[in-house]
Amino acid sequence: MKNDRKGTTLLGWIIGALLLIYLGVFCYLNLYKYAQHVDSDIAAEALLAREIWTEKDIAPDDWISSTERRIIGMPTVASVFYGMTGSMQTAVGITCILLGAAFLGTFYYFLRKLSLGRPAAITALLVLCALPANGWRNEGQMVPFVTLLLFLFAEYYVFHGIFLFFSILFYMKLREERKLTKKGLLSWLVLFVVAVLLNCGGQRCLQVVILPLVVTEVIALFLESGHLREKLPGGRYLATGYIGSLVIAFLISCLYGGRGDYAVYLLNPKEAVEKLLITVPAAILENFGLAGNAKVGSFDSLIQLLLWAFLILLGYGIWYIFRKRSDASDREKRTVGILLTSVGVTAFIIGITSAEAAHYYFFMTWFAAAVIVAVLVEHLTGKQSVFAALILIAVAAFSVLNLKYTYYEAVTTRDNLQEYREVADFLTENDISYGYAEFWDAERICLITDGEVTMGHSYSMGNLAGYWWLTSTKWYPPTLPTDMRTAYVVRIDMQEAFEQQFPEGEAPTLEYQNEKLAVYIGNRNYVNL
Repeated sequence: MKNDRKGTTLLGWIIGALLLIYLGVFCYLNLYKYAQHVDSDIAAEALLAREIWTEKDIAPDDWISSTERRIIGMPTVASVFYGMTGSMQTAVGITCILLGAAFLGTFYYFLRKLSLGRPAAITALLVLCALPANGWRNEGQMVPFVTLLLFLFAEYYVFHGIFLFFSILFYMKLREERKLTKKGLLSWLVLFVVAVLLNCGGQRCLQVVILPLVVTEVIALFLESGHLREKLPGGRYLATGYIGSLVIAFLISCLYGGRGDYAVYLLNPKEAVEKLLITVPAAILENFGLAGNAKVGSFDSLIQLLLWAFLILLGYGIWYIFRKRSDASDREKRTVGILLTSVGVTAFIIGITSAEAAHYYFFMTWFAAAVIVAVLVEHLTGKQSVFAALILIAVAAFSVLNLKYTYYEAVTTRDNLQEYREVADFLTENDISYGYAEFWDAERICLITDGEVTMGHSYSMGNLAGYWWLTSTKWYPPTLPTDMRTAYVVRIDMQEAFEQQFPEGEAPTLEYQNEKLAVYIGNRNYVNL
């Protein structure tokens, strides 16, 4: 038994060391490789941070949003650092590191409040950081989703995760104590305000936090009241009141006119069944990194097989937690139940509507997986120490392999966006201040120049009309003058279409090109919103 404890302690130190390595990798990528892996959607977040600082407005009137107009988000925080540094890349890098650290700190605090020990909590953090093993292929470069969405670049889901963890803790506290102190009332007020602000940005908070809590509470009230036959103590409804206040927060946020007009339609029964039974489960599996197309016997296939083994472990963990004679506490069961309900609600909404079944929409599965592993480690250590040690060894081994599989190339690459860098260098060397390109090229070039060149965009360079998506109205006529030196960055396969739209002799002059992009320079700004 003593040797088992020593072995478990040693494995705990190894897990902690690997976690520090991953955090170091995230910091390095943010500070030194941001412009190597960025795409235009992500670059737009940095440009928005600049606009927020310039306009001194959290939601600048000149900024054209996509599907949401967030009040709380990474650009809001990054704008402060932009004001301090004058660099979009540095400002966003620092912000993502701080917000990623805040998220991990909150998750660790949350796990400890579930009465999970330090080794189990740290193991959960490593599980979250080391998964999934597959990710966003950006110009051929793999950037894992968990890094992209939580610790790097856009920080899309950090605030939702932090809000979810504190909401679960407050909800469970009200259920257990059935009374409200002054401190509790203040916590309620703060969470309500945050809920309003998050909901103003879009319906993601409703989908992944509020609706799962509503479903959980309705089921709990039904069961605790003996199928609505028994009266519950009045204090029990404090938790219900909190969940109801989150629904009210969503309704209040609907008065805010910041959401984009993103049409979603209900599917017919045949399409919905097919999507629910095939497309959605496939998206969830892909969310963990199961990409397929790996040659049997290759390193890729080893990673894929290990992911299947991990999913089997998660299945066992769910059974272990919810079995009749489970060692798991009520808080642990409720937490896993809420997280799985969140995944289920998202799956149902996406399954019956025309919304895209993108794998990263199921990011709650990462949180559920991390908590499940933590609960297994906590309860098996001491009782089934060998099994607990095997789980720790598996987590450590997979983390090491994934450093090679995913992160080595991401950290060492130097020319991932070389063609864009060449264009950016040409524009800055020729003192070009404004230019235009298709969306997927424009924002990226602007970020690579760190704002020295401001790039508006067109949906197609074969038709020079401004693209109403993640841009500023200040970057187009009539705000800009029509007569001005202007660059047009065109993909090689679009050159003919670009040139044909001008009257003979009036087309901008081709000044530079590489294997991917061509740069035309003219004395007239043809792009108009």
